[in-house]
Amino acid sequence: MQARKPLLASLIAASVLAAATSAPRPAEATATGVLRCQMPDGTTLYTNQGCGAFGARSAPITADLANRIVSERRLEARLGALRNGEDPDVALDELQAASVASAPSARRDVSAGCARTPAQLARDLQASMAMRDVNRVAESFDWQGMPNRDAQRVMDGLVRLAEHDLVGAEYFDAALGPAAQAGVLQVTLRDDGVPRIDDFEVTRASGCYFLRYA
Repeated sequence: MQARKPLLASLIAASVLAAATSAPRPAEATATGVLRCQMPDGTTLYTNQGCGAFGARSAPITADLANRIVSERRLEARLGALRNGEDPDVALDELQAASVASAPSARRDVSAGCARTPAQLARDLQASMAMRDVNRVAESFDWQGMPNRDAQRVMDGLVRLAEHDLVGAEYFDAALGPAAQAGVLQVTLRDDGVPRIDDFEVTRASGCYFLRYA
């Protein structure tokens, strides 16, 4: 985990302890910097890399734990900026830059083609969900080689997905994972104030980026 491992481990340890002793609260911020991975032996790994790099599958973290991790990261960013004589507000802005902006942009026209970066893929998904248009949401998903029965299940899932508000998304690079898996997109959803955090695999093919259910 390189130099970030001690900080990441301490954030997770403090956040898990706090979550175990406090009541849940709604999801607020969205850039956790952390993925929860289910290892083949049944153990859980928290990391800042795509789970595929460890032969694991992503498992969504709770909204409460995500909020606590974000709070710890904000505190660390502020303290670090103050120690270095920098503006803490600028540090917080940089920390939040990994998330999709809360106000959705207009969905790109279909003639513009596929998403060429993970960030563009996240923006496409956000804008499509803001439109409540499941067909536009489906454009961001990888359907190649999918049997009809599986495709129908995915489409049913997208209908339910489009009913939620996407309030943020953060991309995690797979780096050491399979070539076709570019990473994971962790999204924060909200429906009538109730938070939910989902993970989607990001696949790459012919310079295009798509989503698959993790």
